[in-house]
Amino acid sequence: MVDWQIKTMADRCQSRGSLFNPGDRVACLIYQDKEASELRRLDLLEDAVADYTLPGELLGRWVRLVGEPDAEAGSAADGLQSAEELFLSLYEAETEAAALTEKQALQHLLALLLERKRVLRPLPPRQVEGTQTYLHVKSKRSFAVPVIEISAPLMARIEDSIGDLIH
Repeated sequence: MVDWQIKTMADRCQSRGSLFNPGDRVACLIYQDKEASELRRLDLLEDAVADYTLPGELLGRWVRLVGEPDAEAGSAADGLQSAEELFLSLYEAETEAAALTEKQALQHLLALLLERKRVLRPLPPRQVEGTQTYLHVKSKRSFAVPVIEISAPLMARIEDSIGDLIH
């Protein structure tokens, strides 16, 4: 299984162009770009989000606190936390039909990654179609994750779509 890592946060607000400073709260947004039909990530100062018009449908969102520059950037723990926060945010809002396939694929693939990292635990019985229920260990919250066939074309499309999310 491929072990995907969510890219680290940008170094500047993508709407204002200003550098992030320690202590800034940064909103990380995952959205389906309407024109390119791709998933994209956008990092904005939290107070800039309300003034920004997203060029597509919001799929997930989380907020990060900018740390000191000498702190270890891009650590495995930060990547795991980003993947966990993205997974949780995928269950917060309804999704239009046009973006549903990508959202379900993200839910499925992130659930597999987070299961390997023991952040999620599958609840029996193990499903091979339909939905698999996972327990988020920390919050004890259950999630119905769609079980989808990971075909080569779907994998290629998802890898193309989230190329700027993973490395």
